[in-house]
Amino acid sequence: MQTCRANTRAGTPCRAPAGPEGLCFFHANPDKAHVLGQVGGRKNRHQLPEPPSAGPLNAADLSNILAEAIRDVRSKKITPRAASAISQLCNSLHRVTPTAELEARVARLEHQLAEQQSTAGDPSGLETNGTATAHEEDTQQDIEQGRSAAPDTCQPVVMGTENESVEGGDGTDDEEGE
Repeated sequence: MQTCRANTRAGTPCRAPAGPEGLCFFHANPDKAHVLGQVGGRKNRHQLPEPPSAGPLNAADLSNILAEAIRDVRSKKITPRAASAISQLCNSLHRVTPTAELEARVARLEHQLAEQQSTAGDPSGLETNGTATAHEEDTQQDIEQGRSAAPDTCQPVVMGTENESVEGGDGTDDEEGE
């Protein structure tokens, strides 16, 4: 059997079997070595697990994904590094889910408020028959401006015994310095 008449990159004679032209397959087709190397590399790579459904994921879905990643690491279907990435993504999604749900609820409430205002025909959204109190108007303005609807009249609660009055604690109005 004849050997290839070409030289390797190192300058030594190629020892591969020669084809009809006197060159081995790779010296006769120099572009094929690169392509075949890529194919082999892709074939040897670890396959990622099937992606979950495209819909939103809840806590049970995240738990199932993590359990599947653990099984896949133990059966050597995926690397621990890939499972770590899956775990970090699940943790991130778990942390942002409550915020996303809250934002969706606020948007839904704002939409409902806008519908109520448009159906009432009144730009303030309140009835104009005189039944709306000043507190309801303030609450409505707070909601529209994104502030808390808690009244400003909250006073601190002073705890005392049954026999003590709320103001002084011992039945007298204490002044500072007495």
